[in-house]
Amino acid sequence: MQIDRRIKPDRRKLSTRPFSKYIFKGKRRHARRKEEDQNYYVDRYDAKYLALVLSILVLCVFDAYFTLKIIHNGGRELNPLMIKFLDRFPEVSLIVKYLMTVISLIILLVHKNFIMFGKIKAYIFLYLIFSLYFFLVIYEVFFLYIRIV
Repeated sequence: MQIDRRIKPDRRKLSTRPFSKYIFKGKRRHARRKEEDQNYYVDRYDAKYLALVLSILVLCVFDAYFTLKIIHNGGRELNPLMIKFLDRFPEVSLIVKYLMTVISLIILLVHKNFIMFGKIKAYIFLYLIFSLYFFLVIYEVFFLYIRIV
């Protein structure tokens, strides 16, 4: 029989926290073992996720700009929450929209290796959000082109 001589509790019993001191100097980019390939945090993120998140943020800014141009040309906002903000505080509405997007992206990025809805890894939603913003901006550009011409 072996006697456990450890003074500190086993650190491996707890999962890695999403925000820790290793976020800037840690090395973990993937799960260490095959059986740990879901619901885990990483210390470092691949460059493709940085590019994806930055692209979504740029598309968010374009969406806000084109939305304001469409409203200026006689269109209207369809989101009820944003309607209230646009009527009272147009500048604040842009900040709120951007902050909501940033916070959502951070949460999704930190949990990118977690399974959601029983089947889907969270990083898939980053690609979905990118696609939705991309097609929304294309739609807005098309709408503005039709309205102007």
